[in-house]
Amino acid sequence: MKALLLLGGYGTRLRPFTITTPKALLPLVNIPFISYQLELLRSYQIKEVVLGVGYKGEEFKKIIDIGKNMGLKLYLSYEKKPLGTAGGIKNAEKFLKGKEPFFVFNGDILANFNLEKILNFHKEKNAYITIGMVKVSNPSSYGLIITDDDMKITKFIEKPTQEQVLTDTINAGVYVFQPEVLGEIPSGKEVSVEKETFPLLVEKGKDMYGYVHYGYWLDVGTLEKYKKANFDLIDGKVSLLYKKSQDKIEKKENTYIAEEVSIEGKLIVDKNVIIEEKVNTKGKVIIGENSIIGKNCFIEDSIIFKNVIIEENSIIKNSIIGNSVFIKNNSYIVNAAIGDKSFITEFSKIY
Repeated sequence: MKALLLLGGYGTRLRPFTITTPKALLPLVNIPFISYQLELLRSYQIKEVVLGVGYKGEEFKKIIDIGKNMGLKLYLSYEKKPLGTAGGIKNAEKFLKGKEPFFVFNGDILANFNLEKILNFHKEKNAYITIGMVKVSNPSSYGLIITDDDMKITKFIEKPTQEQVLTDTINAGVYVFQPEVLGEIPSGKEVSVEKETFPLLVEKGKDMYGYVHYGYWLDVGTLEKYKKANFDLIDGKVSLLYKKSQDKIEKKENTYIAEEVSIEGKLIVDKNVIIEEKVNTKGKVIIGENSIIGKNCFIEDSIIFKNVIIEENSIIKNSIIGNSVFIKNNSYIVNAAIGDKSFITEFSKIY
């Protein structure tokens, strides 16, 4: 069986980091986001994966290597212009056509879907399309899916008003398609599967069903949700590649942590990192490879990417620091998102 990952979006809500790095390659606990999605597929013996890419498509060659190292066979389906979710699926038709159903995943979802149960449900219902759904406490900012007692989909409501909120089930961003669905999508056009293709197929009377996922699910589409994804992994709320540990400090090879460092909470350090004397960390702190934290720094509930230098006496709280950032001494950075290759002068205050 094959799967398609839709990775062609610009990731605008995750800027400044997606200006230089595709969303799929942003780190979650120092592991590329895409690796978690590929691990889920591999765990269900799905070995052939199509990557629907557009924006910064050349960067996705790195994912081919990640996939090879995981024993997967990956294909790139490149969009010369933005085609939307349905257009991206149609663009990958040459990799997906055949007799077998295939999975489709939105590229910004972190979840522990039970793909075996979803596929079995799809086959039992003899469905044309099965849409994975989740229940959320505030569905008004999502697209609602209305089903009957047999879980057959009867209606879609995009971005409903409060009066239109008839259910708490929304699109979870995982689908099972029969290959015939590809013939319903026009070629070379920007088309939304959620707003155009799905409602049209319901009108045509196609058998579309919803399967409710009750496990972990997160749309990693904003900076706050991105931070939450990292911290949820640390807390063990979802277990895919990163496994929760009881150790206060997790470190990789060639790392130096001075004896006078104080850890209150959890510190996760990648390889080739130096943490100097009297550094104090609180809450959840993740530090990427080849980074240096100077003396007397205080870091709380923050994610630091790779190749970062933070000089002495600096304070970083509730922030995300991008790749190759240089923060001079005595800086104060709170509730901030610092993009790649930024230079922060000494005694700066950013909050």
